[in-house]
Amino acid sequence: MSASNKQGKMAGYINYRMRVTLNDGRQMTGQMLAFDKHMNLVLADTEEFRRSKRKQNKPSAPGASSSATVVEQEEKRTLGLTIVRGAHIVSLSVESPPPADPSARLGKSTGAGLTTALAAGPGVARPAGRGAAAPISLAGPAAGHQRQTRSTAIKMAAFVKAVNAKIRAHPVLNYVCSTHFWGPVSNFGIPVAAVMDTQKSPDLISGPMTGALCIYSATFMRYALAVTPQNYLLFLCHFVNEGAQLTQGYRYLQWTRWGGKEQASLSGAVEAGKGKVGEIEGKLKELAKK
Repeated sequence: MSASNKQGKMAGYINYRMRVTLNDGRQMTGQMLAFDKHMNLVLADTEEFRRSKRKQNKPSAPGASSSATVVEQEEKRTLGLTIVRGAHIVSLSVESPPPADPSARLGKSTGAGLTTALAAGPGVARPAGRGAAAPISLAGPAAGHQRQTRSTAIKMAAFVKAVNAKIRAHPVLNYVCSTHFWGPVSNFGIPVAAVMDTQKSPDLISGPMTGALCIYSATFMRYALAVTPQNYLLFLCHFVNEGAQLTQGYRYLQWTRWGGKEQASLSGAVEAGKGKVGEIEGKLKELAKK
């Protein structure tokens, strides 16, 4: 059956009193006012029926052990206007045809614009099971618990808002708690590492990386003075890094282009020769003593 034919057939049951069976075993009867393509139903004057099993003790003769039997009871609960999800519906059947006048279920209208059924009095509402409390699965969370949770959330939000207002009202705290401060602080690891690298051998320096870091720090030095307000801490971070990278660049050129590597090799050979000469002199002195 196509969806259009199914909806057309369902439209013929508008205002009928329907019996709906749900996937948890409950049944609901009510006047179907509307439905959609997902078979979600709107029921008026809804009554819910569910079957529950309870143990009932039987009176026993004196001296005999008492026995308990399981009795199945049907509980009824009046819900009124209800929306039933189509995903929970197992079956749907007609309970009774619609009334001749759809507004008759509300009673006759009075001159004041109210129906006689609604103006009869405040009415009395009782839970299902002849005065017993509704089952936990139907009762939901206690209203007091919901109010307490909502009140706690409101208090926490007000506390956070008050602390934030205090911070924003103090110029120093407002600056320390901003990205204007923590951005440069997190970048200070780069210049610190660059300064420490100036004490290492120039043979370890990467020329392309040093050039890229020089351009990077020069760009951000200009950016730190171009923003509003000017970020002097960011400028200081990249100023230190720029100086360290220029020093590394000079050491790199000295080592690779200006004879630093050859001079270091020659110095190493001279030092090695001096060491050998020292060893020979030591041996000669030992022989002379003997």
